[in-house]
Amino acid sequence: MRSSNPVFANIERSASYTSAEAASYRGITLKTFILLGIAVLTGFYAITSLPAETFMSLLVASVIVALIAVLIATFVPSLAMPMSIVYAAAEGVLLAMITLVAHTYVPGAPYAAIIATTAIFFVMLFLYSSRIIRVTTRFRKIMYAVLFGILFFFIGFGLMSLFVDMNAIFGNSYELAIGISVFLIIYGALMLTLDFDRAEAIVSSGADKKYEWMVALGLMVTIVWLYIEILRLIMIVASKRK
Repeated sequence: MRSSNPVFANIERSASYTSAEAASYRGITLKTFILLGIAVLTGFYAITSLPAETFMSLLVASVIVALIAVLIATFVPSLAMPMSIVYAAAEGVLLAMITLVAHTYVPGAPYAAIIATTAIFFVMLFLYSSRIIRVTTRFRKIMYAVLFGILFFFIGFGLMSLFVDMNAIFGNSYELAIGISVFLIIYGALMLTLDFDRAEAIVSSGADKKYEWMVALGLMVTIVWLYIEILRLIMIVASKRK
């Protein structure tokens, strides 16, 4: 069984999960809340205590640190716990900056994004646990294909923008921007079902408790994806109205 969330890829390559203290749903849930709490605390500290002139450099640094932390946790499971904490702290700073800008431009937008993200999480959990959505081999292959398609699209778009005026081609197409954002939100929601499937496989196979951190980190990656995309959609809709 495979997940489209890259954080879980290294778990699947582990030869044996057997441990005296096995992973559990309770442990995964607790660690996920710990990471979310760290993100909230670091984000609050960044907004309230750090000078505004450092925000841009912090934004860039947080993206780099978060990416490095995920890569290390993915390929070195023994470092999953410290790297998960580093990732949560870096993402807290990143999300704080994004949230501050969004709230300044559209007051209340972050609250709506948080509510929507939470609602999507529990809806997808219900759909998965009730087996309304079944994670099959074909489903995974489709998700992988779509993921690579998304990556190639953004890489190609970024390269083209270096040589071509993309605004001249697409203009200020709000409909296209909204369509892309909605698609990415739907894809992020479907990624959650793959993450739930991986968490179930980890627990049922008796994986070592250290893998709880990798599962929690994987869920954090998807949750952050959803929050940012929902917030972006709200911003696009608000800019169209203005």
